[in-house]
Amino acid sequence: MKTRIIMSVPFAIIGILLAGGCVPRTQYDKCVLQNDHCNERLEQLLAEQQNQQLEAERWKQKYELLGGLQQADKNKVAALEASLAAKKALIDQLTAQLGQPVLPIELSNALSDWAAKTGSELVEYDEKKGIVRFKSDLLFAKGEDTVQAEARIQLESLSKILNSAVAEGFDIQIVGHTDDIPILKPGTLAKHRSNWHLSAHRAIAVENVLEQAGIKPTRLSVTGMGEYRPIQPNEPNQRGNPRNRRVEIYIVPAGRVNITNQSN
Repeated sequence: MKTRIIMSVPFAIIGILLAGGCVPRTQYDKCVLQNDHCNERLEQLLAEQQNQQLEAERWKQKYELLGGLQQADKNKVAALEASLAAKKALIDQLTAQLGQPVLPIELSNALSDWAAKTGSELVEYDEKKGIVRFKSDLLFAKGEDTVQAEARIQLESLSKILNSAVAEGFDIQIVGHTDDIPILKPGTLAKHRSNWHLSAHRAIAVENVLEQAGIKPTRLSVTGMGEYRPIQPNEPNQRGNPRNRRVEIYIVPAGRVNITNQSN
């Protein structure tokens, strides 16, 4: 499976992003992986903490039964208690890290407020990943890549945040997605040969609106993922899944979008 990517230049050109279904790692991919790792480590530490707590209790019960502990036993209990204290401190640290916004708090708050005003029927903001997610069914007419009037207004409003001081030093990566329903209408096929093309063309359309709203093209990149990155299962009897028809906007540190062209 191939992944196609288009870097935004004065005239956007679709290129190939990755082979084998791999997606280039951005700073935020790394943040998400780190967050998952923290979750796994947290679960492991909680289990270890529980086991050691039980062992410490057993030694204390032994103390009560024997009326006192030998020095070696005392040392073991002290070591267990020290280990428990260290694990508790690490657990507290990991817990504090989990769920924190990826972006600076001022930028994250601005995006969160904007998304709330815009309305969840059109857009949602994922602060843990730094993603603004538009629903394609409301961005575009079926099978089209022209941004609809209401969605254009919201994109222009978003551009004000992305051009503000709180977003200075960040670039914008626009990623188009579709569901798995194949394009069959001749008129649509004439413009978009596949879901991949449609997703890429829609990402370009969003990029054009942001660029026209004043965002420098050097800060923008576009990617078409077609049907290959669903966020929910596609349901054949329900004509795909509307959740998978979307355009995602990633806000990433400048220069962190690494584009690799590969082919099978």
